[in-house]
Amino acid sequence: MRCAICERLSFEAICDECIRKLLKEERHTRILEDGLKVYSFFSYASVSPIIFTKHHFWGHRILQKIASHTFADFAAEFEFAEKAAAVAIDDKPASGYSHTAILTHALKSASIIPVYGALRAKNNVKYSGKTYEFRRKNPRRFTVSSKLKNFKYAILVDDVVTSGLTLKEAKETLEKEGIDTLFALVLADAKDN
Repeated sequence: MRCAICERLSFEAICDECIRKLLKEERHTRILEDGLKVYSFFSYASVSPIIFTKHHFWGHRILQKIASHTFADFAAEFEFAEKAAAVAIDDKPASGYSHTAILTHALKSASIIPVYGALRAKNNVKYSGKTYEFRRKNPRRFTVSSKLKNFKYAILVDDVVTSGLTLKEAKETLEKEGIDTLFALVLADAKDN
């Protein structure tokens, strides 16, 4: 197999050298206008080639490797008095897997329980490369699964935050069900920090 980034021979989807070069965490916090804190590990510009691998059938291996260096480490540090559900933003499989489910799975810990298929969009429009105005006019219209009925707290999980509209809508949808969103966790922030 070859490293997906440098194309050198590797036993892993991304070789250790590329992990060291590319995955230098730049943890950021952005607070959306509704007060939701969004924690990210990278700027979008620094990891966009890696994020685009989600569109390939082999991208799951890369996302798993990245998630083990970011989301899993975060989960190991996170402590909370009650169990919080890790809720992927619209984790329907595409390209044979769900990239947000992979990230959510890495959050499993004593305080965080991944819950799959819990928040699904009725509107299947793709936001990638679209304007803020397009995103605003085409909300996701999320539905909440009964899988979250025993949770009071949630952590939203996505790969990228751009405008924050999707996370805001997800938070509002969970609030209507009596679930408090603690924060959102994403791989990358597309806004200049």
